Amino acid sequence: MRVPRWLAWGLIAMAMFTAGLLRQSHDLTPTSPYLAPAVGSLLFACIVFLFLVAARERQIGPAPGPGIRLGSLTPLLLMLLVEKWISSSFYQPLFALVAPETLSAEEADAVFRLLCGIGLVVMVLVLSRFSAPAAAWVRARAGGLKPLTGIAAAIAAVGAAGVLLAAGGRLFGSHVTLLAPDAAGSLAVVWVGQSAIALGEETYYRGLLLGELLRLTPRLGLSLPSARRWVALAMTSLMFGMEHLGPAAGWNDGLRQVVFALALGTLLGLLVLLTANLWFAAAMHAWINFLLLGAAPGLGYGTGAASLPPGATVSLALIGAFVAAFFLQRRTSRAT
Repeated sequence: MRVPRWLAWGLIAMAMFTAGLLRQSHDLTPTSPYLAPAVGSLLFACIVFLFLVAARERQIGPAPGPGIRLGSLTPLLLMLLVEKWISSSFYQPLFALVAPETLSAEEADAVFRLLCGIGLVVMVLVLSRFSAPAAAWVRARAGGLKPLTGIAAAIAAVGAAGVLLAAGGRLFGSHVTLLAPDAAGSLAVVWVGQSAIALGEETYYRGLLLGELLRLTPRLGLSLPSARRWVALAMTSLMFGMEHLGPAAGWNDGLRQVVFALALGTLLGLLVLLTANLWFAAAMHAWINFLLLGAAPGLGYGTGAASLPPGATVSLALIGAFVAAFFLQRRTSRAT
């Protein structure tokens, strides 16, 4: 079955918009009163329908004609909806099953984040089976020496930002001290959990989804490589921003959360496109999470050890990351 290109764009846009909203509003999904919520929800019915479409398209095989095969869209749609169905239906019951009841509120939050991070990494491994080209895209940007070079580049960028901030403080006569992490809950759990979340989100958004969109966009009518990259990057970054819209105190706080996540997703996506290294983006992502949660060392200035807002440190570190990306890109170009 083939559909017009405009309809294919509409299906992708609706699926990404729906997936972005489901993180916060899955409870509003219509559910059958006669079945368990996980398998009685409309979301699960959509997944079953997509699997049936994929099986039928595989049976029919390629068919010439105008538009785009519906079966070409099913891997991306399944990547979007299956992850949301698993995370929204099973993470909380699993957490209630394995988490000790003696945990404090801060420890419980840290452990739940750890569970979510591990779950997302596992889901990426499962979802990569839906599209061989997207799985190859991820392997090319995560295998070999990519972990070593990516993490080293991130450490260099963060370290350079710290050195510049400390030098600037000393230049203006301030007494600079290193502040210990002050995270809520176990520091080790926060580190491992946020690292897993960062790696999972980068391989999911800037790995599977970005790679699959780059595969689809030529079929959807985008011929210029630059247009394909920017459209795929914009769509994944917008969804990333929507998913980070949490319960906020008001409209302004919610808008700031979306804008920050949208900008961060765009910058991390550019890092992946420039360096072909998912570990670099994941390491920078994890460090930003550490910083925002108080799990990273900071710099204090003056006798009262006043610290700069996290945004200033993040901005300077991201500048350093793009400088490092420039050198990595040159090295990759020479090797190629």
